[in-house]
Amino acid sequence: MDTSRTARLFLGLNAAFSLLIGIDLVFAPAFAAELIFLEPAGWQTLVLRILGAGLIVFALDLILMATDRFVTKGQVLFISALDLGWILGSGALLIFANTLFSGFGAVAIVAVAVFVAVFALGQYFGAQRIVASLSQASVRSAGEKLLASVSRTVEAPKDVVWKVMTDHPRYADVADNISKVEIVAGNGEGMQRRCYGLKGENWLETCDLFDEGHAFGFRIHTEADDYPYPISKLHGEWSVVPMEEGSKFTIDIEATPKGNFLTRTLFKAAAKRQFRKVLADLADAWAARMEREARA
Repeated sequence: MDTSRTARLFLGLNAAFSLLIGIDLVFAPAFAAELIFLEPAGWQTLVLRILGAGLIVFALDLILMATDRFVTKGQVLFISALDLGWILGSGALLIFANTLFSGFGAVAIVAVAVFVAVFALGQYFGAQRIVASLSQASVRSAGEKLLASVSRTVEAPKDVVWKVMTDHPRYADVADNISKVEIVAGNGEGMQRRCYGLKGENWLETCDLFDEGHAFGFRIHTEADDYPYPISKLHGEWSVVPMEEGSKFTIDIEATPKGNFLTRTLFKAAAKRQFRKVLADLADAWAARMEREARA
């Protein structure tokens, strides 16, 4: 369940509004100065252009937050606090420096502050609805590698969790990027399975770690002709440990991107958010099945 939707909606509206004003101030500061200020002065266009550049940077940051399903309550409240600072600053300008502004300028400052207040309130109340995901996913760079991990505690005994984790054909039911999984050969370490992507592409995966009831790992054969991702090496490890109440499973992924330094850097930047989403969704879907089977 996406509990951050309302907060991200208002973050997005805030971003669009800030970006629009920022672009206007950067590219037409002289025109804006004529409308806003009562008397012309040399410093006005420079100040407005700097303000516009700041708003554009602010808007770009908001766009990243608005498109991040895992945005935190604290992050959203911080933006609302910045918006409050804008509102208070606008009020201070109108009280202590009102002689600088034309009638239109004063109205424009008030109008902008009203819009900002709406965004701040929407973000604030939206932040109250945010609940941290039970699937704790993280992605980080380590040299040339990308390390991704997700953990989830479930109300299911270890044997049920292990049974679900090792039900390889039904792995496709919980992995959004896989349409089908077939066991090709073997069992335990050395076992091979074939995974199919959403467009029919397929690749082999070989089990290179198997600790009955605890953990298993797969090396993905990324050298397949139609392997769909720009990754030269990929390894995944799945494990489960018992808890006082239920169990905790973890998925660890280690990926090495293909290409030169620039393409690897761009891939890491783009993949971090996508990996986190894929792993969290996978863990959520797996947890639902594990708890359902534990109750059966």
